[in-house]
Amino acid sequence: MTGTVTHAHRVPDNFHARFRAQSRTYIYRIALGVTHHTLLPLTDENLCWSLRNTELDIDAMREAAALLVGTHDFSSFRALNSDMPFKSPVKTMDVVAIQPGSSFARSHFHREMQFWELTFKSRSFLYKQVRRMTGALVAAGQGLLSVSQVKQILDSRDTLAYPQGVVAPAQGLFLKSVDYKESDLQFFQQPDSTDEPNNSCYLNK
Repeated sequence: MTGTVTHAHRVPDNFHARFRAQSRTYIYRIALGVTHHTLLPLTDENLCWSLRNTELDIDAMREAAALLVGTHDFSSFRALNSDMPFKSPVKTMDVVAIQPGSSFARSHFHREMQFWELTFKSRSFLYKQVRRMTGALVAAGQGLLSVSQVKQILDSRDTLAYPQGVVAPAQGLFLKSVDYKESDLQFFQQPDSTDEPNNSCYLNK
């Protein structure tokens, strides 16, 4: 896993980066028309899902994405893991959006290749939820799943209802940002008792 630090905050000792988060935003990158990995610039290799498809039905994908927005039981979109008995499958998706993307080397890369980005924003996610949602939306774009079938998967609330071989691979997934309350990021320096001025009064007799 790699990352880039853009800024830092000094926070109180009781601050917890995971539990104080108000929302998390993930981006999933897709490249179309990639018949061989050498067609991708090195800056994008292993950093996107390379599809042979030259086009996707974006309207169908957006219609399916709209079904995922809001508060739902996302049991069908989580993978089996040891945390399942302890985590509620009910999550609120604030954003599920699909928009054109670009190569990381866009200023130097002039080959005709289309990139798309899927954006997901929620306070928290289930295990592999983003990859499973992405896989279902791409399958809708490929015509492998209809919009109504995506709805049926969501409504079934059953992990085993998710079709096999549809999960998106890990290499296109990025954590874009984590948002916090401004008040949680404020650090107030407590005065050190050793630095307090001595207010004792001495009388010479």
